[in-house]
Parts: sequence; C-alpha cells; structure tokens
Amino acid sequence: MRKIFNWFLILYVLLFSSLSSFSQSRKSYPNHFGFQFRPLIPIGVVGDRPFDINKEGFSTTVTSRFGYSYGGVVRVGITNLMAIETGINYIKRSYRLDFSVPDSNLVGQNNVGMVNYDIPLNLLVYIKLSNTWFMNASMGGSLNFYPSNVRTLINPYSQHLFIFEGRRFAFFSNDINANIGFEYRSENAGIFYIGMSGKLPIQPIYWIASEYRFDTQRTVGFDQIDGATVSLDFKYFIPQTQKRGVQFKPGPIEQ
Repeated sequence: MRKIFNWFLILYVLLFSSLSSFSQSRKSYPNHFGFQFRPLIPIGVVGDRPFDINKEGFSTTVTSRFGYSYGGVVRVGITNLMAIETGINYIKRSYRLDFSVPDSNLVGQNNVGMVNYDIPLNLLVYIKLSNTWFMNASMGGSLNFYPSNVRTLINPYSQHLFIFEGRRFAFFSNDINANIGFEYRSENAGIFYIGMSGKLPIQPIYWIASEYRFDTQRTVGFDQIDGATVSLDFKYFIPQTQKRGVQFKPGPIEQ
C-alpha cells in the first residue's frame, strides 16, 4: 500500500509542477473542468467474462451486467495537441448470480453490485479534424479505492441457503486506462465528447466465495473477479468565460 501511495504522490507532484510552470510561462494553454458519465458495457471479449464456480455438485454462474460510472474531470493543457486529464469518479460494477444444485433440482438468482472510487491520470493526444472537431486518444493509470466487501443471501429463511461473498484484495489498487473518442468544441457552449474506454486492473479486485447450506451441510467454491471494464464515455466541459471591460495588463508603470 505504501508503494501505491508513493507512486500516486509522484505522479501528482509532476502534474501540479507542470501546471505551475505552464502558468508562469509566456504562452499558456487552456484548462477545462467538466463532468462525465460512463455506462459500463458487459462485453465478455474484453471485459469480465461469465464464469462458473463448481464444487461437489453445487454450481454458481457469475455474469457481468450493465454498470455505470460518473464524476468530475479536469483537463490541463500542455500544448495545442496534448493535455493531461484527471478527476475523481464513482464506479459501480454489477453482476448476476445464478445458483443451482442439479441433484436436488434447486436454483436461485440474485444480483450484486461492487463499488469503488477512481482517480485517473491520463495523457491525451489530439488530432485536429476541423476548427471545431477533434479526435483524441489517451492512456494512463488510475488509483482505486474499494470501501467495503459485499455479501448477499438467497432464501435466508429456508433450509436451502445460498450465500455469495466478495472480499476486496486491498483497499487501494491500480488500473491501466485507454480511451479514444471525438469531441466538438464551441467557444460559447463548451466541449462535448463521446468515445469508448477500457480499464484493466493490474490485479483481481475481489476474492469471491459461493456457498450452499442445507442443514449442517456446507459446500463452498472460490474464485476471483478481475474487474476489467469497457464503457461508453460522455463528457461535457464548461465553457471558459471571458472577462469583460478594460483589463489590466502587467508591465512597467509609466510616469
């Protein structure tokens, strides 16, 4: 955990040092603040694939479902065609659980959500398509915080009980981010962005256990959730307001 904090601290020191040097330079590039919303798409080819946990005749199928993410985003200009993007996001992954005990003809189903907070740090590169349209691609990493474990019960008042439990690997972890998309820039209306992104955790996010109980009998299977996601990205950056009236320009005072 200490190494993660050191890595994160070094990146942010570099970010704010760069921002300070840019603000003091003779030519500055615009910075933007905005909001983003991301539907998480359950694409098994890239994201979390459905998988089974089998243990002594007890089976559990874990299937990724639509989730979502939203938060604030800050874009720091480096050049006309490069920028650094950061912010903070709330992320909720959703999974469907299908339990079955074929020998006893028992089935059960439930949903479970896993929540974390994400602070990305990405380098963006733009391709200018016209005066108002740009294509951009970005890559970087993110620091994630997982606030809690998860647990759900099926048929809690029955003799046949299904239990699903997920325990985080750690409070903090890191992801590799990649994004590509298009944006429309308007001086008065702001910046509108649509694209796609992928997140690949460098380690699984949860240990999971699925349990079947009948009387004194207990059957437990174990596995892990990798947490890879693919999402659509919708971003909006607030337009920069221009000050009106006579502006003071720094320079020597004339006598």
